[in-house]
Amino acid sequence: MNGHIRRLATVMLTLVGATFALAPPQAHGFAEDICYTPGGAPPHSCAPLPPPCPLDDPNGALCGLEAFVRYGYTLRQPLGGRSLVHSDSTYIIARTVGFSERDAYWIAAYDEATDLGTFAPRDVDGEPVADAAALTTADISGLVRTHFATGGFLFHFLPTMRGPRDPEPDGLRPDVDDPAHEVMLTHVRTWAMAGPGSGAPLCTGGFTNRTAAGDYATGTECFDDPQPTPINGTYSVETPIAIPFTNVTGQQVISGGVLSSQFDSWVGPQSWNARIGIYIHALADRISHHACTDAGTVTAPSPERPEFRIDLNTPTCDQGPHAVRHEYETGVDFASLDPEDRTTAAALSTVYDELIEFARVRGTLDADSLVPENKSALLVDGLLPALQHRNPVERLNAVTDVGCRFGVPAFPGSPACQG
Repeated sequence: MNGHIRRLATVMLTLVGATFALAPPQAHGFAEDICYTPGGAPPHSCAPLPPPCPLDDPNGALCGLEAFVRYGYTLRQPLGGRSLVHSDSTYIIARTVGFSERDAYWIAAYDEATDLGTFAPRDVDGEPVADAAALTTADISGLVRTHFATGGFLFHFLPTMRGPRDPEPDGLRPDVDDPAHEVMLTHVRTWAMAGPGSGAPLCTGGFTNRTAAGDYATGTECFDDPQPTPINGTYSVETPIAIPFTNVTGQQVISGGVLSSQFDSWVGPQSWNARIGIYIHALADRISHHACTDAGTVTAPSPERPEFRIDLNTPTCDQGPHAVRHEYETGVDFASLDPEDRTTAAALSTVYDELIEFARVRGTLDADSLVPENKSALLVDGLLPALQHRNPVERLNAVTDVGCRFGVPAFPGSPACQG
């Protein structure tokens, strides 16, 4: 009987997934968990893990189908929402390691905008905050998770360059200094670290001309050797059914006709904060999607095959397990998850470490953030327990309270700190 149910659910998921061939499913790395409710009602959880679904089996067919459909419904609600990982947690961490309150906000806002295209804060009733216009990001919709044609998808799914027989990387702890393998991750990091006016390129897929060291991530120009080259890939719906996608090497599309060489003028004074936020988002999503992208591969062009090839057509990329794993990221008991599924803890730890490095470069580093006990107090004793609250209002308030305890004013739209 269980085998029949699994087969039935798998067939249903495959049929549902096939309908996305022209409109691909969303790539929800730390997707919005707080959704605003029309009519001024309290916010609700965008896609909580259904109570019957276990915490130790992301491959259950029926849970996968329900999670997949639920995300497709809830993330299309008219008022949208936000991720307490990408927005509030990033803001609190950035402020704690030494960024000003304003800089920390913009880093977090562009972290969230990398999923949504633009971000403007709303209060708990779903209404724009009083100064929402001044706190709204520039449009960076070319980076959005569903935009395959612009290469935006690859800011959320970041496979490594390796052969099919090479060992899989440890995406829970990605090596941010490995341009030979972590091509997109190190490429975006290099661009963000360089800052405005540096001339560092931001390229589709992260592909630059090959460097003397042999990597395709850290060159001074986008790949054009000897001319722009196709980027062809596949992304699993339900293995072996996959979505094909095609790009071409060159500058990354930021919005419409705006290319990455125009990024600083397009974004304006918050350009460096925006770069950091975009990188922090890509980093967190590399960890969030590691079960998929660790198994995926990128291969470089060759005389026999003059294209970059991205293969994400693997069972760990199937949309059912993918959706369930995102429901593991907030509102559940993290200790009950298998170690490889504890992506929230892994992401916050790595984001903390990387924001320290950016604060160091910017000259704002708070030396207290280097003390391991202080990091543990903020994350292990603070944000992680707060993010486990199943009730969305309790979760939002608990995250805000953590920031307040560390002297960080509430994220715009959240209830103000008391006392």
